[in-house]
Amino acid sequence: MAHPNLFLLPKDGAAFTATRIALCKSLHREFSMSAFEVSLPRRNGTDGPAECLCIAVDCSQPERVRDAIKERLWLTRPEPVAGPALGEILRRRREKPAHEFRLEEYGVFIPCRKRKYTDIRTHSFAHDPGYYRYRLALARTDHLPEPMADYLHALFTDCPNHLFGRSLCRASRVARGGFGVEIALTRLKDHAIIALAAESRDFDVVSSRHENLQKFFLDHNPNTIACEVPVWAEAWEFKDYPRLLGTREPLTGHIDVLRREDDGLLGVWDYKPHAAAERSAHIQVFLYVLMLALRTGLPMNAFLCGHFDEKDAYIFRPSQVKVISEL
Repeated sequence: MAHPNLFLLPKDGAAFTATRIALCKSLHREFSMSAFEVSLPRRNGTDGPAECLCIAVDCSQPERVRDAIKERLWLTRPEPVAGPALGEILRRRREKPAHEFRLEEYGVFIPCRKRKYTDIRTHSFAHDPGYYRYRLALARTDHLPEPMADYLHALFTDCPNHLFGRSLCRASRVARGGFGVEIALTRLKDHAIIALAAESRDFDVVSSRHENLQKFFLDHNPNTIACEVPVWAEAWEFKDYPRLLGTREPLTGHIDVLRREDDGLLGVWDYKPHAAAERSAHIQVFLYVLMLALRTGLPMNAFLCGHFDEKDAYIFRPSQVKVISEL
């Protein structure tokens, strides 16, 4: 093989046979591959060797292979338990509904090559309708709540990219169609994020205004943690999902800017070039923070939300959002 990517699948799992057959069939349809058994020494050095199936895939794009493996294994998850109603989530009457998918719990993926990264790690996600460059300031996750830090780091390997490609249920689109919540916005003219946005005007290293702003924030503001953060939710995660969204398709989105605010709250922000003219941006940002809370298990009162430009910031507390059907 010119570009071998390896996936080591332990043979001692209860679902090994079914997983092996389904995974090999799925990969064989898309790639040149082979599978063979191997014996590997265990870490503790005392037990006998670990028996594994090694699936070797020839591809110069390791992330494409990893995505194909994740998509197939995603279907083997246990049937999730239906979550509470949205109003209960907002009032923190819930537990995290499901254990998050982690590829390492199924096997070990060894790419044909590894990318180098420095203090800010970047990963380009091919999420329709284009590429989204997720950037994370690695050291700034040290003081975050552990579930949030774990989520941000795990995105590089465990984000279910297939959900973003097949679903048309995007937060921006849902917001334009309306969503059954009431949100009280506060308009600010002096928030720090406004000044940062204005300063970023002279920062011109890429063609996109959005991306220049995001890179400026990460490079010049220690409160900024990550940009273009992928988030998603599935229909079972809260019981009124089909009624409120009008579909059972997965909901997806990308958070423009994730910050640690001066008061310790986690700020979920969306940059809008004409913030004052926006009519649905607050709903879009609410959906972002809802998905982030579902993914991490953090309560809604841990967050501050808003959209902004170089003149204004419109903020709200997601824990104070009201579901219209409950009013």
